[in-house]
Amino acid sequence: MLTISNPLSASQAQAYHAEEFSNARENYYSQGDQIRGEWHGRLAGQWGLRGEVREEHFQRLSEGQHPMSGEQLVRHQTAREYVNRDGRKVSPMEHRAGWDATFSAPKSVSLTALVGGDERVREAHRESVGIALDELERYVQARIGGNLPAETTGKWVATKFEHDSARPVDGYAAPQLHTHVVFFNLTETEDGEAHALQPRELYKTQQYATAVYRSELAARLKTLGYEIERGKSGQPEIIGYSEEYLAASSPRRRQIEEHLEKEKQRGADAAQIAAHKTREAKLNLSHDEVQQRHREIAEAFGNQPDRVVRASKETARDIEQEAPHRIVQSAMTFSKERNLEREAVVDERDLLRDALRRSMGDATFTEVRTEFEKRVGSDEFIEVEKKSGPPGRAFTTEEMIGYERETIQMMREGQNECPALASFETRREIDNHHPHLIQSQRVAVEQILASRDQVMALEGVAGAGKTTSLAVVREAAEREGYKVEGFAPTSRAAQKLAEAGIESSTLQRHLAQGNDQTGVQKHLYVLDESSLASTKQMNEFLHRLKDSDRVLLVGDTRQHQAVEAGTPYQQRQEAGIQTVRLDEIIRQKDPALKEVVEHLSRGEVKEAIEKLDTQGRVHEIPQQDERLKEIARDYIKQPEGTLVVSPDNRSRMEINRMIHTEMQKIG
Repeated sequence: MLTISNPLSASQAQAYHAEEFSNARENYYSQGDQIRGEWHGRLAGQWGLRGEVREEHFQRLSEGQHPMSGEQLVRHQTAREYVNRDGRKVSPMEHRAGWDATFSAPKSVSLTALVGGDERVREAHRESVGIALDELERYVQARIGGNLPAETTGKWVATKFEHDSARPVDGYAAPQLHTHVVFFNLTETEDGEAHALQPRELYKTQQYATAVYRSELAARLKTLGYEIERGKSGQPEIIGYSEEYLAASSPRRRQIEEHLEKEKQRGADAAQIAAHKTREAKLNLSHDEVQQRHREIAEAFGNQPDRVVRASKETARDIEQEAPHRIVQSAMTFSKERNLEREAVVDERDLLRDALRRSMGDATFTEVRTEFEKRVGSDEFIEVEKKSGPPGRAFTTEEMIGYERETIQMMREGQNECPALASFETRREIDNHHPHLIQSQRVAVEQILASRDQVMALEGVAGAGKTTSLAVVREAAEREGYKVEGFAPTSRAAQKLAEAGIESSTLQRHLAQGNDQTGVQKHLYVLDESSLASTKQMNEFLHRLKDSDRVLLVGDTRQHQAVEAGTPYQQRQEAGIQTVRLDEIIRQKDPALKEVVEHLSRGEVKEAIEKLDTQGRVHEIPQQDERLKEIARDYIKQPEGTLVVSPDNRSRMEINRMIHTEMQKIG
């Protein structure tokens, strides 16, 4: 599988290169003292970096410099110590040199290649890593700066270092075939300008690249005569090894799992932290001594690697090479149904990922991609035009487009076809009974109650009083004989509707209950956070309406879009749905903070942060450990109503741990 590390500083990258990546002291199946790293990437080729990795080129790139001339290409931040408000010295992180992407072979593959001595398997791993890296590189983006979006370049400079052992546990280093790929914090845009790399899409591509690697590896192993089965995590494992032998050859995994259990944590990020905390000192053993230990363990379990290799060479003679057309077609159909059953628009990485997983061992990446492009060419998958955003392509189907057209048509057919939601007398009484409403809320309530459309919309920014306004609308509708019922895509949103006195459940639950039209009472359905409803959900929901029913869609086009990737709320607005707006923020009483919130409500994040900074509300602490400790200290001062936002799972777990520790100190 593929894992991508957190950013490496320049000194970390250089130290890793000297002590880990290129040092063969703990690479017990390599010849010589050095691991000959290799360059990878379009930008590496463009700069003349081919073949073996030289230390001076590696060091320059880690400093953000051109590998040949030494010219500084990206701004280099030098670490400078400073004294924090507690009087302690703090050292911020240096220049981000790059990231370490590690491809790890399944345990049975490592044993076959190393203890079994089948160099063909090691080569299959290398070739599979290369193909996965080519795909990963397509999603490289440049960090442009300012408020500008990242620009897709599709080229990087990377180095590959192949290793053959795991970290030692109790003095034993198990065989473990893996490849470290350091991709540097450099890329180049079309105009020839060098920029720092934006890694967000590379992290998002990990699952897809893992699927490419595993698919290629499985196909190659089968060609070599090995029988393959799917492991617990979906990895291709070579058949012929007992669970006991695999466990005995995986002490490092067992050590990490025991640490996670002790700390009561789980997940990939937690495993990375555990791996770092449980590292043992390097072994002072020769290559021959370690290999002899591997052979002794293999002998204790019946020399399984030797038997597996012999069996493969006998089987390989009988293999017929035939393109698995039906398997590939079936895998792509499975992926289409799996993804587009739940989503209206799907990233091509997701479609290819699931097809590769389904066909693993029976098809190559090239065969799966060819089938995918064939379906694109026949319009089975329809590419969705993107204004900006992530690299790569996104696709929908004719079925989903049909849902969108039909939903817009239903909405338009219901315009000006109904009586006002509430009579003039009811509207006047409601207005008199709620003097606490501010002017913007009064206007919004009046427009909703006077509407003659079957489907209407209420758009409001956070803190503008939507819940209060909805409570007044509910009261008026009930006076007119409507049963007011609320639906939302999430349980949390449904709870917000309940605060307005509206009986609520999730939209999913409503749709799952079936279409019961036996009731005679007319309904006003309030669908909150409509921007989170998918195209398919909205279509089914509108199909169930009776002529006397009314719908109020509540949302904000600037909120999160639907998880299922359709954007029916935004589509309805663009098609001319009557929209009532609440833009005046009343929740925030502090005038200075209210100005900040207004910027955020308009999507002006940069301006909002600048306002907070000028107000002295932004405290920058570059050193991560010190920053997390300070967050924990501030949180325990007033935990009620305090929200801590973390950019990733790893820092989230660290913050939670520190907060827990600080709270234990005060009892």
